[in-house]
Amino acid sequence: MITGTLKKKIDDIRQVFYNENMAQPTDIVTQLTILMFIKMLDDKQTAVEAQSSLIGIKPNDDDLTFKNGNYVYKEKINGQEHIVFQIPYEDLRWKNFKNLNTDGLAKRIKNNVIPFIKDQNNKAVGKFARFAQKYSYGFDDKERLLATVVDKLSDEQINFTNTDLIGDVYEYICGSGISGQFRTPRHIIDMAVEMMKPKLGEKIIDPAMGTAGFIIESAKYISKHQANEKLNKENNYLFNNEMFYGCDTDTNMARIGYMNSILHNIKNPQITIDSLLEHDNAQEFLGKFDLVLQNPPFAGSIVKSAINTRLLKLTNNATNTELLFVALMILLLKLGGRGMSIVPDGLLYKEAKGYRNLRKELVDNQRLVAVISMHSSIFKQSNKKGSASKGTGVKTSFIIFQKTNNGGTDKVWFYDMSNDGFSLDDKRLPVEGSNIPDIINRYQSLDKENERSRSEQSFFVPVEEIRQNDYILAMSRYKDNSNNSYEYEQPDVIFEKIKKLNEEIEQMTNDLSNLLND
Repeated sequence: MITGTLKKKIDDIRQVFYNENMAQPTDIVTQLTILMFIKMLDDKQTAVEAQSSLIGIKPNDDDLTFKNGNYVYKEKINGQEHIVFQIPYEDLRWKNFKNLNTDGLAKRIKNNVIPFIKDQNNKAVGKFARFAQKYSYGFDDKERLLATVVDKLSDEQINFTNTDLIGDVYEYICGSGISGQFRTPRHIIDMAVEMMKPKLGEKIIDPAMGTAGFIIESAKYISKHQANEKLNKENNYLFNNEMFYGCDTDTNMARIGYMNSILHNIKNPQITIDSLLEHDNAQEFLGKFDLVLQNPPFAGSIVKSAINTRLLKLTNNATNTELLFVALMILLLKLGGRGMSIVPDGLLYKEAKGYRNLRKELVDNQRLVAVISMHSSIFKQSNKKGSASKGTGVKTSFIIFQKTNNGGTDKVWFYDMSNDGFSLDDKRLPVEGSNIPDIINRYQSLDKENERSRSEQSFFVPVEEIRQNDYILAMSRYKDNSNNSYEYEQPDVIFEKIKKLNEEIEQMTNDLSNLLND
């Protein structure tokens, strides 16, 4: 999490975009992340060169993004390749163009650097070029904005060789609900990964990856807990090339997810721009994965004719994406594989056939392990698409299951997470008493949970009772609240809060009135 002076510097960069009338969060993220990637390429090479210099060797030219000699950019015209331009690799480096005058800087980036990172024949940028094809340069007639952003990104504190830093910056600038999407908070991702314990050699996928948070935290968990095993050449190859998969239908998200992954030292993440819900797009992925982690779209539907028929069978022909993605998890997993998904609570109790059918599948045909209920402040629906403003809270839960295709559910563990370590208002300030450590510890020792009563924060429910309750998985159906006591604030305290709230409403009303008059 970025804080203090660095947070202020990133806020200042975003404010520059607003000042120059580029106010849409999606536009800011698109243009800013491309520039960050360009800077990252130079920062990483500078670090490699410094390390090589310390031990008195020259880095291998094949390992460098900016090589010796000239970069030659070619385009096919009437079936034949023609040289469009050639330029010394050194002139494509951030450190060597950042101090150009405004016009020279804009021309260098637009005419040379952008084609360099979009060139699909340029092995130096890996698969990034494929994700950058739809990128459109956004600084025409905004050369002053470009120069200001480049200058601010050149700050010594913003050094993108620090993969945790760049990841945190990405998380922060993408945290305003771009494209109207929910962002999974980092501490919730961390909790999921700690519970599921990914291992070296496992194939891991997030089929609705966004900025690739689940993928990155899984990689970090493995690097931390299996550091010695990762030194093995074969294991290291698997880690970089065959373990981490992600999909997103949004080109911008796929590009950011790819960038974020390689910045966190996954050299060749398997990222695709696809909807695995549609047609046969998931064909090569079926039954392939040891672990699926996801926070898929909570609302929406897909035209029935486009949906993979195997998914429709599991959802009883329902086309809701919240159902389809859970069904997809089942198909993606190997036998014995584990799945964890954030779902809206409606999936746990709605009576419609599609919802009941999917719950029955998890309980009777797979091994449903746990349902962790989360409070509604964790996910807030944006008031409008692309808006950073907060709307109503969405009540969600984690479901955890193992694929068996032969049942195995004997009892289901429920946990009521009332405190995730942050306040329940829109400010979401840190507070004490987070349930997350307790959730992780108890999940990893489920054999000790058998004696817990229904009035406690976690308990088991036998599978037969769940069947008798029409497969409803809402924790409230089984929890005993009879022993709960509630403490209410004194009337004068409540009255003062109401007065303060009224004052804030009056102030906002006046501000709006003045704005309209202006």
